[in-house]
This record gives sequence, structure tokens and C-alpha cells, in this order.
Amino acid sequence: MMSHIIQDCLICRQTSRELICRYCKQDLRFLVCPTGDKNLMLWPRVGKGLEKVDFTQLYALADYQWPLARLLTGLKFSAKLPHAKALAQLFVEHNLAPDVERPQALIPIPLHNNRYLWRKYNQSYEICRHLSLLTKIPSEHKILRRIQATKAQTALSANQRKVNMRGAFSIAPSALTQLGQYQHIALFDDVITTGATTNAAFLCLKKAHPQLRVDIWSICITLKY
Repeated sequence: MMSHIIQDCLICRQTSRELICRYCKQDLRFLVCPTGDKNLMLWPRVGKGLEKVDFTQLYALADYQWPLARLLTGLKFSAKLPHAKALAQLFVEHNLAPDVERPQALIPIPLHNNRYLWRKYNQSYEICRHLSLLTKIPSEHKILRRIQATKAQTALSANQRKVNMRGAFSIAPSALTQLGQYQHIALFDDVITTGATTNAAFLCLKKAHPQLRVDIWSICITLKY
């Protein structure tokens, strides 16, 4: 009989058989739409903060606060790759019940080549890779390209973010036929604040394939209080 791997919980650092121990999981506060639907865009509190987006299907784990925010920043800025697997596991456990209609493919938000060469990895791709392994849904990371080296979004207002992302994405010409084979995909972004980046990618996909259903998957969103 194979023994379980013993490690430290990524949150409390105590010995655990899982990346996030069951005690920390019990303390996590996930987003739950009051209507009981997993689609957070049906929740006015979420929709109000994302008034300027075109997508209508959003599935996320939690508000962007500790401890998930720390796991995300550790992955994004310190290459703590085990965080990607832990976050993917949480997403599947919370958002993908057996009766949920699943997309045919996952598409992670890409980085521009300049940023990728500097960072050496894409945090959204890393989480998406583990989502694919857990769900058996293929991760298509070569369909969507980031063709503009945009400014960092952090210090920009909502309107500035929208302008900053205009024309930022394109579909690889060699991937148009491949994209056309799908009727339902999920676009994955690790964190959604104003939705400007995700929406620009969403519109790019819809322009190339108007009949395509595009769900948005994310680990955290920034709620408006």
C-alpha cells in the first residue's frame, strides 16, 4: 500500500498529508452566490463591480484576501509552483460539482513574450495546467497570444486599464481552425480586479468565434465594499 506524502500545509505550515490541510480548508471563506448558482455574475454585489465587462459567466473561489491572496502572490512573484496545484485543487473541489457542464478546453490568459522571458513562467498557465490534469479538460495555451507589452495594471484606474488593454490580444492564425472546433471553453485568469484584462481576451475570442460560449474561471476576484 502506497504511503501518503507528508509535507507542510502551505497556509499554517503544520505537517499535513495535503498541500492545504483540512483545518485550513475549513477556515477558508469561499464566494457563494445567494441564488445557489455558481455563476457569480448573477450576484449583484459582483456584477456591480464588473459593470464594464461583456462576459456573463464567472466562476471564482474567493475574494482577494488572505490566505489565498498570499498563495497567489507567492506563485506570481516568487515562483512557488506548488501553490498552483493547491489552488487548482480548491477550484475543482468548490466549483466543479459532477452535474456542472464543463467546457471543452481551458485557455489561460497569456503573458507578453517580454514579461515571460523575464519571469520564466506564467502563473495562470501553471494553475491551468493543474486544472487540466485534475479534470482531463485540455489546456490550450497556444491559441491566445498577447501581442502588446502593456503597462502594469496595478496603478491604473478602471478606465485606464480598459484603454491599456485595447488590442492587447490576438488569435494565432494557425489556431483559428482549432478554436472553431470548440463550442464551449473556459478562459482562465488568476485574479480579476476590474475585469479589463479578462474582458479584452474574452472579446478577442468572441470576435474570432462569435458562437463560442466563453466562461471565465478565476481563483480570486476583488469585491467592491
